[in-house]
Amino acid sequence: MKSVKIPSVEPFFHEMIPLAKAMGVAVEVSDEQKLVLTAPHGLNKNSMNTAFGGSLVSLATLAGYGVVWELMRQEDEANKPEWRIVVKESKAAYRRPVIGDLRAICERPAKAAIDEFKAALARYGQAKLKLRARIIEEGATAVDVQAAFVVVNPLKQA
Repeated sequence: MKSVKIPSVEPFFHEMIPLAKAMGVAVEVSDEQKLVLTAPHGLNKNSMNTAFGGSLVSLATLAGYGVVWELMRQEDEANKPEWRIVVKESKAAYRRPVIGDLRAICERPAKAAIDEFKAALARYGQAKLKLRARIIEEGATAVDVQAAFVVVNPLKQA
């Protein structure tokens, strides 16, 4: 069952990140626990007919980015500035090839991590959130990506 928040991060990805549209990225699940993104194998294969490594890390990165994007969308509309989200650092571990469609899962951070993140945003106008996203196939982790996303309020940076 597809549980997607409205507005979904999927249209944002397709409009603002052209690679996501070219990869065929879709939201499978967006709930309180996780964000799950998928992409079809046919648009993301390499010369060996397995998933292209760049597509795998891109999908996992988009899953993390989507978690942060959805977190920022929950801010009070009246006081919400135009936040800028960037990937500060990431590390990928490729464990096994992916034969079928791509599926990335990023678990939402714990409430304590979110509270700390939001407090830093309020105080400094920027904050960092570390997330882990995994590419899963047949119940096993094929790629493990750990990334730090930074959110900046450009109004406080001026």
